[in-house]
This record gives sequence, structure tokens and C-alpha cells, in this order.
Amino acid sequence: MAAFLAFMTTVIAELIAHSRQEPPFIVLSLLAGLFAVAALATGGYAQTVQLTHWSRRVRNRLLVGLPVGLLTLASASVNVYRHHVPVGHTDAPGLSASRSQYLTDEDRSLFKPGWYGEGQGNGVQAVVTSFEENAAESRAFNRLTTEPVTYATLTVINLGNPLPVTLTHARITLLLESDEEVQSLEVRPLLRLSALDDRMRLRLAEPRVIAPGAMAADIPVCLDSRFRWERVRAVRVSLQAGDLLVAGRVLTAEEKRDLAEKSSSAKNAATNLSAEAWFKEL
Repeated sequence: MAAFLAFMTTVIAELIAHSRQEPPFIVLSLLAGLFAVAALATGGYAQTVQLTHWSRRVRNRLLVGLPVGLLTLASASVNVYRHHVPVGHTDAPGLSASRSQYLTDEDRSLFKPGWYGEGQGNGVQAVVTSFEENAAESRAFNRLTTEPVTYATLTVINLGNPLPVTLTHARITLLLESDEEVQSLEVRPLLRLSALDDRMRLRLAEPRVIAPGAMAADIPVCLDSRFRWERVRAVRVSLQAGDLLVAGRVLTAEEKRDLAEKSSSAKNAATNLSAEAWFKEL
């Protein structure tokens, strides 16, 4: 029984540690170690009794309990040792330097280079934006994943459709210059368990109903870390009413800034014309 409790405590500690991507809780490790010591102590006593009163049932229990107790004690000792290793001595100088460089070259500017495309049909607009590996958005998202990915976002806006629009799949299909088609990865299996909060579940919801005037913003689009968006000429978004094609290309930061300024100027002009028409009617 002591060996079984030690084993189950170790399994629980390892599952929690795996979900949090952290070393196992030291309290659970110590508890598993105590159970393992109790198993070894009672096993040793039972082995001594076997010399005078031999029992097949006790022998079978010893064959199972003692190895489990030893393995569990070794695992618990390793987990406790992890908590006592100084953090400053675990990284080599080269690794620390590369990690600091990884943080310092992060691009936090408002406009960044990357693939950008817009598509519109039946009053629905879709916008796809990719982020380079050193972009702050890409770094922040990759901290939530179990493996590195190429990060992009999809935003679907119900601009003028009087009825709710349904986004069938959060995954999109990429049309390459070579006429090949590549589908984005399923995002949920890539995320750490701690990253699946209510906000992330909403972003990954399938199907997604978008009311008139509303939008589904920043839906994660993930691809293999070696994928290059320069090969993409268009993106196909799956809507219940039919697929929406989004054409685009890789833009520089300056091109994105100019595009945003033009879009802002067009919106202001449209607003002024609407106000002028309203005053004329009045």
C-alpha cells in the first residue's frame, strides 16, 4: 500500500508539472519520498519475517512493492534535487548570452514587415497578417506553445451583411505560388494547458458566429517554424456561406504604415461625406 501511494503521488506530481511546464511541486515530491521510505521499511521488515514464517502472498507483494518503492524514491530524490540546484549555475555562458540576445532583438514597433492581405465579399471582410520570428506578437504567442511555430492572425469582420456570418473553421488554406495548397496547423494541440484560458478558447471557437457589425479578431494561424510566407499568394477562409479569398503579399514596415495611413484617410473622407449628405438632407 505504501508503494502504491508513493507511485500515485509521483504520477500526480509529474502530470501537474507537465501541464505547467515546471518542476514537480516539492511538497508532492517529499510526500512521495516518505511513502517510498515507508514502503522500503515495511518491505525490509516483511523480508525479515519471511526468514522464519515464509508466505507466498508476502513474497509476491515484496516482488512488486520493493522495486516500485525504490524507483519512486529515486524519482522523488531527483525532483527534490531540482528545486535545490541554483538557477544561476544551470545555464552555460553561451546559452545565457544567446538568451539575452533573443530578448533584446525583439521587434516591438507598431508596424512590422510581414505578409498582409485583405479580402471582401457579401459584406464580410477578412484580414490576414503574419509576424516574423522576432516580432513581439510572435514571441509572446510562442511562449504559449510547446514547440516553435510561425505565427499569423486572422480577423473576420461582418461589415455589411444584415445576417450573422459563421466562420466554419479557424484553420485557413494557403495558396502557394507553386499552385500547391497548405492548410494551417490545428492550434489547440500546440498550446500549453495553462494557455487555454477562456479568452483563448473564444479565439479558437469553431464554428464562430459573427453578428452584423461585429468581428472575430486575432484568430491564431500557426504553421511550421520553417514555413516562409513569401511563397503565399492568397489565403482561403472557410465561411458557411462560401469560401472567401484573401489576396496579399509580404510588405515592409514602411508599406504597412503607408497602407494604414491611406485607410485612415479614406475612412475620414467617407465620414465627412456622410456628415455633409446628412446636413443637406436636414
